[in-house]
Amino acid sequence: MTVRWEDLNARARGLGTHLLTRPQRSALTQATDAAALGDALRRYGYPLEEGAVSPAALELGLRRMAAGRLRVLARWCGPRVAVLAVLFEDEDRRSMRAMVRGATQQAPADARLAGLVPTPALPERALRELANQPTPAAVAALLTAWRNPYGSPLLAAASAAQPDLFALEVLVNRTFVERAGRAARGSGPLAAYVRETVDIENAYTALVLAGEGKDLAPRETFLPGGDRVSLTAFTAAATAGAASEAGRAIATALAGTPLGPVFARSSGDPGALEDAVLHARIRSLVRAARLHPLGPAPLLAYALRLQAEIVAVQRIIWGVALRVPRALLAQDLVTA
Repeated sequence: MTVRWEDLNARARGLGTHLLTRPQRSALTQATDAAALGDALRRYGYPLEEGAVSPAALELGLRRMAAGRLRVLARWCGPRVAVLAVLFEDEDRRSMRAMVRGATQQAPADARLAGLVPTPALPERALRELANQPTPAAVAALLTAWRNPYGSPLLAAASAAQPDLFALEVLVNRTFVERAGRAARGSGPLAAYVRETVDIENAYTALVLAGEGKDLAPRETFLPGGDRVSLTAFTAAATAGAASEAGRAIATALAGTPLGPVFARSSGDPGALEDAVLHARIRSLVRAARLHPLGPAPLLAYALRLQAEIVAVQRIIWGVALRVPRALLAQDLVTA
């Protein structure tokens, strides 16, 4: 079946007009305190209750804003939601990685929920219930009971006497890329976007293996289905001995793509690298949307721009709360 994107692209462009502009984000960094920031976010349409002044309350409004926009997209997609697993399940896998990480580390429920975006498959109430589970095994069992496709793959590893957190996160990623790849099969540019996503996940994993000396065979952690980062390239990067050398190896594998220079310039800071990758992908998709306006690029670009806003506003919330110097906070923003 040929998937048509014109109507979704038009609606994504409409939603894009509600995203914060760079000057608006910059203005938010000048808020004197959480109350002033809450007032500003409310003016921009964030669903904040009156009197919500704590960072946690502001972040909840941010998550609800993003969830609302994803619900709108999902409703407009109709049966095409199944094809767009790479878009909608991307937030779900972030949530599930956070849940197994929080359960492993015995983190408070609110800490596990920080920054997570509810989705049609994992709404706010479901995330809250997952965040209250005492162990990774309980998280996996609950997902399995809900017939969530990520539950069964996690269950055996999560039920070990001492679950390996890194291995659990790899399992979540593996399930995600397998499902996203199957869903996008035959969809041309969407399938290419999935392959790029697989390459990025393999690149991140290789940097962790190289930088932290994880005692895992590269073949056990490699995700098949990418385009440029082969098992050979992944192994070379993962065994490089240092994150900087791994970054150069990945940059070689991604040479000629917008992501190659990003990994070549990597400083070893995971957060800064993820920001740069996100920014590079947005620029690439914006160019693709101009060249191929009838393909999925406009929709995917909107989804990543929304993700960039989530990252930026979350940093602003906690930066204002922790009284980070305003100039430093403005400089640190992810801009799309």
